[in-house]
Amino acid sequence: MGRSRFGTLFALALTGTLALPGALLTSASLSPAAAQFQDVAALQQQDEPLLLEANELIYDTQTGNAVATGNVFIEYAGYQLFANRVVYEKATDRFFATGGARLEEPEGNIVFAEYVTLSDDMKEGFLRGLRVDTIYRTRLAANSAERSGAVTVFEDAGYTACYTCRRRPERAPTWQIQARRVIYNETDKRLTFEKAQFDLFGQTVAVLPTFSIPDPTVRRSSGFLVPTFVASNLLGAGVRVPYFQTLGPSADVTVAATPLTRQGLFGDIEYRQRLASGNFMVRGTGIYQLDPDAFEEAGGNRKWRGSVTTNGEFYLNPMWRWGWESTVSTDRRYLSDYKQTSGDALTAPTTLFLEGFGERNHFEARMWAFRILQEDYSSGDVLNPPAPFSDVGSKLQGKQAYVHPAIDYEGVYDGAVLSGELAYKFNLTSLSRQETDAFGAMVDGVLTPRFRGVEGTFTRGSAEATWRKQIIAPLGQVLTPYAGLRGDVFFVDNRDHNVDALTEDPVIGRAMPYAGLLYRWPWLIAANWGTQTIEPIAEIIVRPNETYIGDLPNEDAQSVVFDDTNLFGPSRFSGYDRVEGGIRGTVGMRYTVQTYSGAFLSAMVGQTYHLGGRNSYRVPDILDSTGDSGLGSDRSDLVAALTFDTNGGFRVSAKGRFDESTLDLERAEVSASARLGPVSTRMVYAFLAAQPDLGLTDDRSEFHGAASVRVFDRVRVFGQLRYDLEDQDLIRDGMGVAYDDDSMSVSLAYAEDHGGSPDEPVDRTLFFRVGLRTIGDGTIATGLDN
Repeated sequence: MGRSRFGTLFALALTGTLALPGALLTSASLSPAAAQFQDVAALQQQDEPLLLEANELIYDTQTGNAVATGNVFIEYAGYQLFANRVVYEKATDRFFATGGARLEEPEGNIVFAEYVTLSDDMKEGFLRGLRVDTIYRTRLAANSAERSGAVTVFEDAGYTACYTCRRRPERAPTWQIQARRVIYNETDKRLTFEKAQFDLFGQTVAVLPTFSIPDPTVRRSSGFLVPTFVASNLLGAGVRVPYFQTLGPSADVTVAATPLTRQGLFGDIEYRQRLASGNFMVRGTGIYQLDPDAFEEAGGNRKWRGSVTTNGEFYLNPMWRWGWESTVSTDRRYLSDYKQTSGDALTAPTTLFLEGFGERNHFEARMWAFRILQEDYSSGDVLNPPAPFSDVGSKLQGKQAYVHPAIDYEGVYDGAVLSGELAYKFNLTSLSRQETDAFGAMVDGVLTPRFRGVEGTFTRGSAEATWRKQIIAPLGQVLTPYAGLRGDVFFVDNRDHNVDALTEDPVIGRAMPYAGLLYRWPWLIAANWGTQTIEPIAEIIVRPNETYIGDLPNEDAQSVVFDDTNLFGPSRFSGYDRVEGGIRGTVGMRYTVQTYSGAFLSAMVGQTYHLGGRNSYRVPDILDSTGDSGLGSDRSDLVAALTFDTNGGFRVSAKGRFDESTLDLERAEVSASARLGPVSTRMVYAFLAAQPDLGLTDDRSEFHGAASVRVFDRVRVFGQLRYDLEDQDLIRDGMGVAYDDDSMSVSLAYAEDHGGSPDEPVDRTLFFRVGLRTIGDGTIATGLDN
């Protein structure tokens, strides 16, 4: 932490401080001091300057010793030393700081000590009664420390990451590691603890063997990582012990072994490599199961199970990148059975992509495949199709499409066209499916098949150009005329002869020109507390009828969610396979309140009208995704939305769709969150009316709530609940308690997952997590028997 010749500079600087108040020169002659002052000037041209201040400075020209006493301040090379008394001893080329010293390093670390002695080059030294506070919010205290070369040995030391503990020195830190000796190797940047113990709230809870950890400055260091504890009725109990090995500055590997009492040894290895243009990762996991009969599913009842995961991303130049992601496994349930997925993932993607970014355009090309992660099942929520089509929950992998490829290109023309903006986009999608994905719908009392996908290969190319211009009228009205032209070409290869709705023509073209006008007239009302905006909105769009409805596949336009976000615009379809036709007008009203304190209220209501031509949402395609969209009649359902935020911890948002004649609720989503003192909550309510055309014969409504209450300064209790209001079934619930501060996080939680039907067993799990900052996290997840 020092520089060579520090002591010489310190001594010589004393001879050049005669002008400082309180300075005293004990030498009988000033000529040597003057000569040495010249030496200081020469040295400062070679080395960094030194600043010294003190109430009293004494320099002995005969011995070369120097003493500074009283509010001593030394600044050199970014280091700042504050002390009561500093002595430089020329004969030993050492200096001493007594009566309490504080050293602030350029990086921000602070060292406190009662007594300090250091060599001129700072490579040798001794400190007594010291404490080190680092910029990484860690603290190391010791009775004494001795530095020799690159190694510093701390005697009777304690280490903690409890940074806030410095504000309450009379109390023990949340946690600390106490050791008879702590050895810090500056070359290896590691801290080694000998004869150590772990203290929690001042009480010893564990005696630790000799171990070492990297210092906080190290981002990558070889060694054992924090173990993870596992307990499950299917897997048994075990401890995952990972070892991290660096392979140079740009590569590393993590190897872990988890012995499980019921299933045997579970192993995994992950290799990561960073290159000049990008990085990639490969991870493999596997196990030879000792008790495969524990898994009732056919896929899990085998000896060898495993998976391989890889991903990578590389830049061709600053504007173009390519990469991949892939996961393969021996069976569908392996990843979830061995906790290798997050959340409730039902698929594992494999993709290869190329992506380009421009200032006003974007290109992306991807190939997709998805590995199904659930076993085939029997559905009770969706009607099965009539024969010869397979049931909804069967042959799931075959019903999953392979995309080869999906290409998107969109941009904005750089320059004005007819004083407006010209935008363009292009899409090419080609996919194949091995099994027809069908479900049943009741149409006039007859079970009718509907199709999410059809066996075969289907390719579509689409191109669209859109022009728009914004005009501000004299009274503040905002007029936005726009026009566009859309063209599609379909290549149809239907290999399921039972699906006779699709066209037999292998190639079909479709065109859709359109023109529209969006009108807005915002009225602003200002007050001393804030502003109000009342904005009527109207739109009309003219276009010909949509052609080939029901003759073409529908892969990417299956979702029609009509709400405030797409009330205005040329189309409500989610993709390219369907295109809205006919003449349609839309009216709406938006009201906004903004207070100067930050509170915000926004409300909107609107409705759209089919004025002429054929209503695309009234004519079903092979999926009939539009039948319950609220757009099938000449007057659409009403949509409304409300958002309120106090900017003080309370926020609520609601949106809904209401039947245009009866105003019955068809779809709703309400969410609210609040934070008041120690209490924070979040609640979500969702409702969806029955959609017989999609095979959903019953209403669906669900409530999800979560809350957390801080009962003490750092202790909180929390819980969650997910409830099916229609079937009056509990879907998921849980509760727990946690402790959090700046150095430690501990939580204990219990959760129950009741599955999708009453016949499924309840999955009960107990989670225990301990996180120590700078040390690592440990987790226990226990699956409990029913």
